[in-house]
Amino acid sequence: MHDMTPLDDLDRRVVHALQINPRASWAQVGAVLGVDPVTAARRWERLRDEGIAWITAYATPVGDQGPAALVEIDSAGQSLEIATRLVDDPECATIDITSGGRDLLLTVTAGDRASLTEYLLQRLGTLDRVRAVRTHLVTRVIAEGAGWRLSSLTEAEQSRLRESTSATAHAHPRALTEDERAILAELVTDGRAPTAKLAERTGLSPRRVRDLVRDMLRSERLTLRTELQAEASGWPVYAWFFLRVPAAASNTISPRLGALPEVRTVLQIAGPSNVIMAVWLRELTDVSRLEAAIESQLRDVEIVDRSVVLRATKRIGVALDPTGRKLHTVPMHA
Repeated sequence: MHDMTPLDDLDRRVVHALQINPRASWAQVGAVLGVDPVTAARRWERLRDEGIAWITAYATPVGDQGPAALVEIDSAGQSLEIATRLVDDPECATIDITSGGRDLLLTVTAGDRASLTEYLLQRLGTLDRVRAVRTHLVTRVIAEGAGWRLSSLTEAEQSRLRESTSATAHAHPRALTEDERAILAELVTDGRAPTAKLAERTGLSPRRVRDLVRDMLRSERLTLRTELQAEASGWPVYAWFFLRVPAAASNTISPRLGALPEVRTVLQIAGPSNVIMAVWLRELTDVSRLEAAIESQLRDVEIVDRSVVLRATKRIGVALDPTGRKLHTVPMHA
């Protein structure tokens, strides 16, 4: 097991820069941060090589390109064993071992509704030593972890990094082409893979690769997601909240929840708890503090249940070790 490696201010600034623009050149990152590009690159390479930070990719966003579900599992005391059995399933994007009213909470995705149903019934529904499986179908993604940020850069610095990442609206969102899927398959493992490397591995020209990556990002059909070990982030407490929001107010309240700095994920769900959200917090006592803040500021919101994550074994296609560092990537269904 790794010892905790503290992040200094420059480490955090480099990670924040790549959260905003994951494929920014080191010259651009260095100019914004006021450091030599080689220094910025070396900081990132250390964090990446130690599994503390990484960049992955997926078709944008999970749940809109294909169906998704949150799945609660009561494991009869076999949580870690079941998590280990499921970790290499491409359908299991995220696997959390939790406290409270469920032992495991999975984020499950698939290419279509039939594939999702097949996985839920034939794989999860037939697991040994499982007492219950409860499925919540995702109807809308309000916020996801790709939008969560460290608070290490000034607004001016963030704006300079955003200049080359503005989205371009498409009236009719296009499915990924064969060439785009080939590029995506390489970016899943390393979202900063150089253009020349992508060209070599896909058989496309460097110019074609650059154009396709730029178009996928600007059309918001591709997400590049910079992730960080929770412990190293300074927000080590990870929890899920199950909320009940009046249907008429859910489209107004859900984005307000997503704007909270602690919140990483907000999903609208077809079920009794019609909004479920994931948060990162600094202290365990912040669970109660956040509950009180939500109840006082959003009086229509009822907090039905909550679960603290004891261990995350997989996060958006990346298997994690017991300390939350990256082990290996399991490509999700595009």
